[in-house]
Amino acid sequence: MVRGERAMYKFNEKAFYLLVWRAVLATLVGAVFIVTQTAELEAALLVGANIALLFSIGLIAWTSQLDEEQIVRTEAWRTLTPEERPAGKSGRFCALNCLEEIAFRFAKASAAIAAALAGAVFTISADQ
Repeated sequence: MVRGERAMYKFNEKAFYLLVWRAVLATLVGAVFIVTQTAELEAALLVGANIALLFSIGLIAWTSQLDEEQIVRTEAWRTLTPEERPAGKSGRFCALNCLEEIAFRFAKASAAIAAALAGAVFTISADQ
């Protein structure tokens, strides 16, 4: 691998795992909220759906604010050493595109989870 490809691979890896960590944290916060605040299954599923949807919207809003200059302020960029970072303006542009793609995949998955949880609520309430 040449240096540029290795730098993009390391950036993609950091960005992916940081978004996984944020998704885990959002799930834990939601689980704690559900356990401590709701007693009914339907309400718990709706809370979970809302949290998943808010996570998705938050990711979309966050990525819409990024540009080539602001990519250097992201945690994925800062956790890399200067030698590991993609070089130059084109490196920042590629890093931005990769981060947006990964974040949009997470947002899509989170929205799908929200839809599944809301569908489960409708199914449960239709049976009653």
